[in-house]
Amino acid sequence: MPAIAPVAEALLADHGLVTIGGGLHTAWGTRNAIVPLAGAYLELVEVADPDAPLVGFTRRVADVAAAGGGLALWCERVDDIGSEAAERGYDVVPGIRENPDGSVLSWRVAGMPNACATPVLPFLIQWDDPAAMPGDIAVDHPCGVIERVHLNVGPHGPRDVRISVAGGGEITLPGTGTPT
Repeated sequence: MPAIAPVAEALLADHGLVTIGGGLHTAWGTRNAIVPLAGAYLELVEVADPDAPLVGFTRRVADVAAAGGGLALWCERVDDIGSEAAERGYDVVPGIRENPDGSVLSWRVAGMPNACATPVLPFLIQWDDPAAMPGDIAVDHPCGVIERVHLNVGPHGPRDVRISVAGGGEITLPGTGTPT
């Protein structure tokens, strides 16, 4: 079952992408790490609490890990989650985690149950402090400066993410959105 550390090591060794420490999502029993990508980001997630109920997000993380890993879900960052969620009939749920430095990061999500059940759908996220959004953290990736990130979503969820690097390079990471 893939865990964060070996995936982070492979992203650095194989693609020159730096992963930074995240923290614990105590409400879900998961732990994360972040790969900042110039305004976007990849979130590496593992089930950290073996006693956490395997429902919703935690179930999706566990299922994708058991299948060998990959892009499990995707989200759409919004500025007014209340109205965006209302338009879709979603409930808004707060999220929080403690960073390795002790600071607290908080956000609100909507549509997580829908995205977990149907990964072609995004869940919505709004950061309580937009300046703390993980994709804006400055890192020096050995692969070079990230210019653009493109997510390819198919009928079964995320197919791949393509990361364009200054100088014309491109990194492609596989998803889980292909039928087995």
